[in-house]
Order: sequence, then structure tokens, then C-alpha cells
Amino acid sequence: MVRALRHWLETHELPAIIVAVLGVVVALSVLMVVGGYFAVTP
Repeated sequence: MVRALRHWLETHELPAIIVAVLGVVVALSVLMVVGGYFAVTP
């Protein structure tokens, strides 16, 4: 499993990094929006 993941990252370095960064940014923004909504609603 780890070897296969390492091999995939070596062959797809830049797209994998871009997808990971975009995924983290989208997840954090959704979390902030949902958390803010629940913080504001009584």
C-alpha cells in the first residue's frame, strides 16, 4: 500500500500536490461556513 502510494506520487507529483492543496482549502472553507452557520443560529 505505502509502496504503491509512493510510486503514484513519484509519477504524478505536481497534480497530486495541487489536488491535495485544493482539497484542504475547500474542506477548510466548508468547515468554516458550516461552523459559522451553527455558531450564528440559536
